[in-house]
Amino acid sequence: MPKVTVGSHRVFYEDSGAGHPVLLISGMGISRSIWWKQIETLSGRYRLINMDNRDAGDSALGAGPYTIADMAGDAAGLIRSLGCGQMHVIGWSMGGFIALEIALLHPELVSKLVLVATSAGGTAHVPPSWEDSLILFPREMENLEAQIRRIYSSVTAPGYMDSHVEDLNKVAQLIRAGCMSLESFQRQVGAVMTWWGVGDQLNRLCMPTLVVHGECDPLIPCGNGRYLSANIRGAKLLTYPIVGHLPPIEASERFNKDIVDFLG
Repeated sequence: MPKVTVGSHRVFYEDSGAGHPVLLISGMGISRSIWWKQIETLSGRYRLINMDNRDAGDSALGAGPYTIADMAGDAAGLIRSLGCGQMHVIGWSMGGFIALEIALLHPELVSKLVLVATSAGGTAHVPPSWEDSLILFPREMENLEAQIRRIYSSVTAPGYMDSHVEDLNKVAQLIRAGCMSLESFQRQVGAVMTWWGVGDQLNRLCMPTLVVHGECDPLIPCGNGRYLSANIRGAKLLTYPIVGHLPPIEASERFNKDIVDFLG
């Protein structure tokens, strides 16, 4: 299995396809497997690097608290170790936080940037409603299977998982297969909660940027995508109607086409 050591941390990744390299960075509490609907399309056109964040999938566990910048350092170290030069970087949700930090701290490594269902964080963050902010919290007497199905049904557009049971089953299967411990999940939550955000630094970004956001996203509301596109020079915004927090799953055909069109 391909792994690289960045500092004292081991990063796992999958490497497929050929062409200009593209790095996929997933969100909180999930491994690289969440991109299953993108692998065939993107690896058919690019060299696709699909990595696991700290504490997720097959990457090493965190040895203690860490930050979004630490995870960006893991990804930057992976890019350098592969010797690919500049990569297109695609970050989803927390992965978008990481992608923003890579683009700001290591701009020489990023050719194009794609930010999916994410936020600039900090004071620029548009929060969810109080009710929606409770989605990720476990409920009393709720087992893992019930928790997965409730959360992923709640973060998609209303009714999506009811009419796409195969997607809900797939997500549940992937999470069960790479089940993250409570301690690992709490470390990722800690990194998100202590992130200061980059809202005041977005004007420094100069690489072509695409922002993709579902208009029905309850977890990271669409106002966050609008803020990013308005404050990153030349950024293109695509909003998807009747799509929630999971555009790569809920609108995979459109998403894949939009990504290929943008990356070129």
